[in-house]
Amino acid sequence: MLELRNPHSILAALKQRPSAVRSIRISAQHPSDVWAEVAEVAKRCGVPVSAGRTEGPGVGRQRRGTERTGAGSANVEPPSPIPLSNLLQRRNGEHSHGIWLALDQIQDPQNVGALFRLAGFFNVRGILMTRDRSASVNATVCDVSAGGAEYVPFSVVSNLAQAMKKAQEHDIWLLGTSEHAASSIRQVSRDRNWMLVLGNEGDGIRRLTRENCDVLCSLPPSGPIGSLNVATAAAACLAILTGDPAPGD
Repeated sequence: MLELRNPHSILAALKQRPSAVRSIRISAQHPSDVWAEVAEVAKRCGVPVSAGRTEGPGVGRQRRGTERTGAGSANVEPPSPIPLSNLLQRRNGEHSHGIWLALDQIQDPQNVGALFRLAGFFNVRGILMTRDRSASVNATVCDVSAGGAEYVPFSVVSNLAQAMKKAQEHDIWLLGTSEHAASSIRQVSRDRNWMLVLGNEGDGIRRLTRENCDVLCSLPPSGPIGSLNVATAAAACLAILTGDPAPGD
């Protein structure tokens, strides 16, 4: 059972998996609009809502409207991974090209949560995660994702290289990210399905993962800062991949 504190994450769980939300406690004397909506939706879903101890003077006002606040919490069953074959399937009636993410042993739950949030923002079809040496979809991931972990399906696999080959069989091209790659992501064609492969915070994508990619690309800096953390780099890459084609593309 997860204890979630971000009202946006709790609200998404109520809308997507109401039976997974066991109880909610709201401790702010004057809850923000989003916490009030959490209480309203919970009551419609039959989820018990209790009022906790009121916080000290000024504390509730300072924290109102912020994410991962102390204004309340909920006990929620963790989201479950889906089979890889389901993750890779195209949606019924969908003809546009899609984007997936593959996370190669990303260990910081803050980064994983941020990636789920990005995936929800950019309409990523699904996230492929490694079982070993990776952050699980825990309370921190769910809270940081601000609901993304409820809307974006994910699969957890033991062998990432094999899973990537399965993606290729589903007409999904593998786009690895590496600061040493000669090609820029700005040169990548957008007329196909892509799985953007993101590496570990320290070492990047592993050798075998890199060798199984169809294309390797970098994100060249335009300013004096030469690198980005994995979540920020993913945001820039997704913005490029989902943007309008440049003139001449």
